[in-house]
Amino acid sequence: MIYGYIRVSTDKQTVENQRYEINQFCGKHNFVVDKWIEETINLIGTIDNDKYSGGIA
Repeated sequence: MIYGYIRVSTDKQTVENQRYEINQFCGKHNFVVDKWIEETINLIGTIDNDKYSGGIA
């Protein structure tokens, strides 16, 4: 199983851009992401897991 891990920690990063780059890499290497893990770090430095979409429990 292949996991795509996205971690956004600055306002210059986006989930969409990171997902795009991971998908580009996977396409070049014949990988398919089975599950995505998304973490967003808010301005005070805590993790916002509201966008957690499966993965390792």
